[in-house]
Amino acid sequence: MKTAENIRTIFGREMSAYFNSPIAYIFIIVFVMLTAGLYMSNFFLIGVADMRYFFALLPYILCIFIPAVTMRLWAEERKGNTFELLLTFPMRTRELVLGKFAAALFFYLLALAGTLLIPLMLFLTGNPDPGTIVGGYLGAVLMGAFFLSVGIFVSGLCRDQIVAFIVAMIVCFSFFLAGVDFMATLIDGWLPGVGSFLKQNFGMTRHVAGFEKGVIDVRDILYFVVMCGVFLMLNMFFIEDRLRPKAKMLFGFACGVALVISILLNVLVADMPLGRFDLTQGKIYTISPTSRKIIASLKAPVQVKLYISPQEKMPTAFKTLEQDIKDRLDELRLIGGGKFAYSVHYMETTPQTEKAAQEDSLAAKLEEKGIQPFQIQSVEQDQMDIKLVYSAITIAYKEREEQIIPTVVPQNLAKLEYELISRIFRMTLEKTPKIALVAPYQDKAIDPQLRALLLQMGRNMGQYRDDKYNILEALLQYESYEIYRIRLTQEEPLPGDTTTLVVIAPESLNERQRYEIARFLSEGGTVFIAAQPHEYSYRPAGRGGIEVVPRIRELGVNELISPYGVKINDAMLMDEESTMLTMSGAMNIGPFSMAVPVQVPTQIMVKQETMNQELSITSRLSALLYLWGAALQVDAAQQQAAGLRTTVLFTSSDRSWLVPYRDGPLTAADVQPPAQAAGRLPLAVFVEGTFPFAYSGKNMPAWPQETAAPAQPAPAIAAKPGKLLVVGCTTMFENDFIQKGGMANLFINAVDVMALGGELSAIRGREEIDRSVRTLAKMQKVWYRVMTILLVPGLVIVAGAVRAFLRRKEKEAYVASIAATAR
Repeated sequence: MKTAENIRTIFGREMSAYFNSPIAYIFIIVFVMLTAGLYMSNFFLIGVADMRYFFALLPYILCIFIPAVTMRLWAEERKGNTFELLLTFPMRTRELVLGKFAAALFFYLLALAGTLLIPLMLFLTGNPDPGTIVGGYLGAVLMGAFFLSVGIFVSGLCRDQIVAFIVAMIVCFSFFLAGVDFMATLIDGWLPGVGSFLKQNFGMTRHVAGFEKGVIDVRDILYFVVMCGVFLMLNMFFIEDRLRPKAKMLFGFACGVALVISILLNVLVADMPLGRFDLTQGKIYTISPTSRKIIASLKAPVQVKLYISPQEKMPTAFKTLEQDIKDRLDELRLIGGGKFAYSVHYMETTPQTEKAAQEDSLAAKLEEKGIQPFQIQSVEQDQMDIKLVYSAITIAYKEREEQIIPTVVPQNLAKLEYELISRIFRMTLEKTPKIALVAPYQDKAIDPQLRALLLQMGRNMGQYRDDKYNILEALLQYESYEIYRIRLTQEEPLPGDTTTLVVIAPESLNERQRYEIARFLSEGGTVFIAAQPHEYSYRPAGRGGIEVVPRIRELGVNELISPYGVKINDAMLMDEESTMLTMSGAMNIGPFSMAVPVQVPTQIMVKQETMNQELSITSRLSALLYLWGAALQVDAAQQQAAGLRTTVLFTSSDRSWLVPYRDGPLTAADVQPPAQAAGRLPLAVFVEGTFPFAYSGKNMPAWPQETAAPAQPAPAIAAKPGKLLVVGCTTMFENDFIQKGGMANLFINAVDVMALGGELSAIRGREEIDRSVRTLAKMQKVWYRVMTILLVPGLVIVAGAVRAFLRRKEKEAYVASIAATAR
């Protein structure tokens, strides 16, 4: 009880010292304006409701701000000759130190609280993840406490405040920079292993990174608690024993012991799974329930082998890769209940001259499986170097063919759960799903001069394939589907064992093609159709302007899907929620064409708020570029009569409208929002049920080249429940756009749901989602800048002025009372 009272006394004394002078107010004002100002400087340019940039800047600011707060705590006492007087108080040294530390920490928390208007602004303008914000602020508190303990310790060693400030700033920057990959790499280049050792056991950066992601690891908390305790204890020891004989030697010995203890604790807990808490929405850094379900359903244990280069052979940035991978594998092992096991195998890279003599070596056997070392840049003595390293995983289950993840690097660790579980899940299937992909392409002849040049290089190519959708095929192959690329003609019909039919950018579907698709769907097949009725060209107009010219396309799709209550609207879709694109060839300068930025309302962005979060296809998707797409029309009454149920996957924004198609370029009236918007229009729908066969009782259409063939009645079919997904846009799936935003995940999620049932898309969706800021008016942006940067400093100025006024009144009253007493 006495200890707590003494700490409160020192706490009150220090807080009075802060707020009885302009120091506290100036510090808070500068801190809030600097942190909020730097964050808001490019917030609206980035347009993401996220505070990671703020927390990434914070260590640099705190390395300067915290030493400025702590420099006076002991140095001022010594310079003002109150140090010895303070030690004569009936208090223990630890009470003095803890009282000063508590006051400095409380002052820092007040300053940090001044930035809480930033998350408030984020919730007003977007959809931030509260877990990452809470985790980031918790990390900021622990980091600030650590730096405060360093500053108090240094202030106790110095008599001059400026010296205390500079030394503390250097020490804080040292702890921060020791954990930065660049600095660790630089040190390792001259002193191999030293930079990595400092990064893992002293560096603060990697312990803050988890908090910034919204993951609270007990090991990170323990690091800050231990380091704070070490510096506060050293401060107590120095103050208490500074006048004893051989005080310097004893203090040096104490510093050495504290250093060893902190190293041992960090080394011991580094590999210990002490627990962690995932605060993010959707628990994206925690093993998903779907993964648990898939592992629990295994009929035999799955064996995972990690082939990796030894830590000492790795570049600095890869030193912790093995431990990071093992942490994730340990999580899967713990939930596996004996059905998931892994082992680690260390691989040494072998020069080519030795490989021939080691045909039976493990490296040679791995190479046959497709596992090879890959090149990584490293820095050795200020020179760039190349290292060959291994980091690959193999997965074995029963007698199935072994699956391989050929490269595991820090950049794709976030997707390791999906990479593992997706392969394990496919190994449990009785047969591989087969996907038929119908997407246009052309085989073109190579220019004779280019062909002659290729022949000189030893490549004999007579033609090449002009294919805008080959990345879709590559995505499906990467996901281990068996792919049939067909044209859906008499020569290339739909294979009989197809699981899912994907039709992208159909070109004038003929009657027989519609018949084949309708038959497949009615027999219980699953069909993905992406079609758009318009495409647009950009060309120069007068006075540096751009002309946008639409062109209608004959699809032949509505005749197919209209019996199911779905149609693609022929009107041109416009939306204020659009984005800027750089179009090549849209402007000419003399004989040269150049790329220019263009923003028209046909370049539609579909953001998360208009996506269906209940279905795994679209849950947690990044923004979609719905370029030149069309709206869909859904006839609910017709679908209800047919026994079909429809789920809208995503829509346009509330500020969308339709413009009837006509020849010629778009006019100013076309691209200007009307007084009354059309509201949210469906852009993609998912239809389920037993689809009626439109050709039942009719003749089976002939292929175009069989016009003279006798008519044959369509055979009777056994109708089964099927699935149909319709998207009114194809440009978003072209090679130039599929890798941007969430388009690739949308495509693979859709195929997974239709071919496998959706388990894998639920895991794939466990990644950070698009958190774009909504469109704001100019004055709204100005207000949010003023609110976050100037509102708190303004309140602090008012509070400081009020306190100064009250103190002056108290002083005047006190002087008046003294004068009255003297009379």
